[in-house]
Amino acid sequence: MANMSKGLGFVLIFGAASAVIGCSGSSDELEEKLTHSASVTLINSWSEMADLHVAKRTFNGGYSGLFDADNLATRDVPANAVGTPYHYSYKAINNIVNVGVRDSISKNNEERSTRVLNNDEKLWVIAWEDTSGKTMSIVTRKQHTKSDTFNVRLFADANYAVSVDGNNVLSTEKGQVTAYLEVNNCANSLKVAGKALDLCSAEPGASYLLVVDRNGARVMATE
Repeated sequence: MANMSKGLGFVLIFGAASAVIGCSGSSDELEEKLTHSASVTLINSWSEMADLHVAKRTFNGGYSGLFDADNLATRDVPANAVGTPYHYSYKAINNIVNVGVRDSISKNNEERSTRVLNNDEKLWVIAWEDTSGKTMSIVTRKQHTKSDTFNVRLFADANYAVSVDGNNVLSTEKGQVTAYLEVNNCANSLKVAGKALDLCSAEPGASYLLVVDRNGARVMATE
């Protein structure tokens, strides 16, 4: 009787385990659900070449190790240029990351921030400068695809008046992204602080983020 009880217990345990796997799918499917990803791209409007670093944030680790070689995501992005997207995979429970930008040559200028990721999120890391020096911001990529217009939003280092076709439409806020603007004339329709922004290298119907200062556009990135 004792042996029969043991055998029955084994059958019950095996059956319960099979039921769990049956309800949740295979272990590979479960692993896929628990593994998330994000795309991180550096827009470098610093006056020097820069590197992008991305690392999982540990509970008590702070920013320790962020600028180690193992966490180098994109290297040597030229001044006023856009880097190659970096695809970061992580366990769903480890969705807090440290992000840093450091100048590629001297390694003396470092900026860092922390971000909580959403699955399949696409991010811009904007390295920018103001009168206080170098800094960085993280913003979500976003599209606004209205055909036959230049769809543009702006990221500025200060507060500037923005006009389209001579009409004041908004003012930038330092370190913030504006709403999308729909511009018809690529040559001189869009102005920031009275300076015309040349959009003629852009494709009508596509979406763009422009990093600007009082002298005009420093970088144009395709959203």
